[in-house]
Amino acid sequence: MYGLILALHFVACVLLILIVLLQSGKGSAAGIFGASGADNLFASPTAFNAVNKFTAVLAIIIMCTSIALTIASNKARTTSVMDNVAIPASAPATPGK
Repeated sequence: MYGLILALHFVACVLLILIVLLQSGKGSAAGIFGASGADNLFASPTAFNAVNKFTAVLAIIIMCTSIALTIASNKARTTSVMDNVAIPASAPATPGK
């Protein structure tokens, strides 16, 4: 199970890197031929297209697999650092001294 989640996490990470690199920036054509970005200030925002939805889905998958991998790796460790510490026997307390 751990290996399957780890493989899904790895594939989602690689796909997210590739999809982010393929997207164009918001101001990619703002400075062409001396045009100012003033007309873009009042323009309506772009539609939430399929690439943006896929990016959001990949980000959610990465968050979920990260949480699952953290929980799975913590459950695998059942020992503590304190298990190796020797606790010295204390002398019995004498009342009144």
